[in-house]
Amino acid sequence: MPDDAPAIPAGEHLDKRTLTEEVLVADHPPRKASAEFERNRVLLLVQNGKRCWICDQPGQPGAPLEVHHLHEWSLWPSLDPAKVLQTLHCFDPYGYTEKLGDAPIDSPDDIRNLLVLCASCEIEGKAIAGGHHRGVDAGVHAVTWPIWLAQRAVRAGVSVTEALTSAKAADPALAGPQGPPDGS
Repeated sequence: MPDDAPAIPAGEHLDKRTLTEEVLVADHPPRKASAEFERNRVLLLVQNGKRCWICDQPGQPGAPLEVHHLHEWSLWPSLDPAKVLQTLHCFDPYGYTEKLGDAPIDSPDDIRNLLVLCASCEIEGKAIAGGHHRGVDAGVHAVTWPIWLAQRAVRAGVSVTEALTSAKAADPALAGPQGPPDGS
């Protein structure tokens, strides 16, 4: 193992992947929060006790919780609403799809298509910028679906990502007196 490689706990191995996406996004007007989105955002934050769906942590000062579109807002013009609804019948984190049944979904801002995520969270007492929404090695926009979802079910004291290592490398102040993970 190279000298600059992160220390891997006994009984684990690192499975490193590089993912490149090239996404075709249909032209769309600039994003503006709709009244439907704002209403559903507030409802979900209140219903969810202002906690992240993945880590169950509350929003942090200066990094409030964010509401994520399960089917991306920017991709909505390319999506078939009936197929979106089929997907949401399989992944229904708050039970709204079951409650609303097959009522058509006409907007990406429909409550069935929204999920509360942290914009910053703590792992081992260290802040992870971007949290489970946009965070490096932790956020839904940064890791594959299986890894992102596994973070919700991980055992206490166990991690399935290198989010903490990445945060320490990005901000030496987080690394503590021993310095960043690569020893520099």
